[in-house]
Amino acid sequence: MNWEKKFEYIAVRASAENPPNVNVANKVLRILSTGQAQPVTVSERLWMWLAALSSAVAVPAAVFISILYFSNSQPLIEISDAISWVLQ
Repeated sequence: MNWEKKFEYIAVRASAENPPNVNVANKVLRILSTGQAQPVTVSERLWMWLAALSSAVAVPAAVFISILYFSNSQPLIEISDAISWVLQ
């Protein structure tokens, strides 16, 4: 049996299977209908503070890195302009 026939056999068997009967809609709707938010745990609160602090540090770092990059790339631009006649 070659690979193509094996894949066709597997595809036929997979399409013949029935999905399991799972009904979670009532549980989800009951949780949503109560309207009460679940309290945030200590570990979730830690992760939220960590995300906020990392975002607060990332923005100034990105600005600083972009300024540093553009100020240091000027000599490279001058060198490439000086030797650009070679490429023509």
